[in-house]
Amino acid sequence: MGKTTTLLLLLFALLFTTSLSKDLCHKDDKNTLLKIKKAMNNPYTIISWDPKDDCCTWVSVECGNANRVTSLDISDDDVSAQIPPEVGDLPYLQYLTLRKLPNLTGEIPPTIAKLKYLKSLWLSWNSLTGPVPEFLSQLKNLEYINLSFNKLSGSIPGSLSLLPKLDFLELSRNKITGLVFKLLTPEHNSVLSFNFEGSVPLWTQMSLPV
Repeated sequence: MGKTTTLLLLLFALLFTTSLSKDLCHKDDKNTLLKIKKAMNNPYTIISWDPKDDCCTWVSVECGNANRVTSLDISDDDVSAQIPPEVGDLPYLQYLTLRKLPNLTGEIPPTIAKLKYLKSLWLSWNSLTGPVPEFLSQLKNLEYINLSFNKLSGSIPGSLSLLPKLDFLELSRNKITGLVFKLLTPEHNSVLSFNFEGSVPLWTQMSLPV
């Protein structure tokens, strides 16, 4: 075997080994996830996130074909924090789930409006306060919203009825009062539980008792 061939084989082996060890996860997504972990005070659920590892392999994280983070699910943990605004810095996120975190407090951050690909927003069984955000109507790919079992107050933004892909909206067990919107479907009994059918939902206005 010639010297040139040997060098080429060694170079190929080096490149192959490097490609195997290279992170698939985008570096910006990894940095954002580590900021989220720190802001949530390193909860047990995601304590195993190691900066040395590919973040596409981390628990509670899923990546898409382009190796960008598409799903983040942090659930069933004793988190004492607010929703980190950095969640809005995961530009390809499609599924955001922060569920059964009883000490997750504060308002839903407006940075979530940056998640243009978001399909599912599941923030139930927490202690979130403030209004049901008007800015959710900017997320035209939303199919599922579950904000139940929180401490949200105020009325439901009518603009949510304009979301073209929304199939499910659950807002029960909050402190919502005043003028709300109810979908006219016979199978739903709760005023604050909704299930949209079709691309153009039918709404009616009604008043709730205080």
